[in-house]
Amino acid sequence: MAKTVFVPSASFRVSKAQRDRLRRALEAGAEVIVEQPDGERLSSEELSRFLAAAVSELATGDEVVLLRGDAEISPAEAGELLGISRQFVDRLMDTGKLPGRRLPGSRHRRLRVADVLEFGEARDKRLTHISEAVNTLVDGGAQY
Repeated sequence: MAKTVFVPSASFRVSKAQRDRLRRALEAGAEVIVEQPDGERLSSEELSRFLAAAVSELATGDEVVLLRGDAEISPAEAGELLGISRQFVDRLMDTGKLPGRRLPGSRHRRLRVADVLEFGEARDKRLTHISEAVNTLVDGGAQY
């Protein structure tokens, strides 16, 4: 089993001007090309989109952490990723809304990163739908 290491901070060590130029180039459709030691060049549209998103986040001062989807994290780390408390993650696990497992012979629990991210995306979609519904009602003259 692979171990995931959480790095509290990492930096993209180029000037802000270089970061901004790279971000603009990637957003404009520039392609990332990886050159292998033998000189063969590989390109990937998916890698280009990933790098564009990461550079964009870094350019705004946000932190970017790369995690494997099958890596496991603690409820506290899941709460940090979701922006909620560890206790709320525990309740979500207890009610079956967020899948996880208990470590053998222990009280400690683990969750797959992919499951946590999937839950977060579903939650964000629900909140967006609710917000849109409320906005539609308010635009229609409803008061709250």
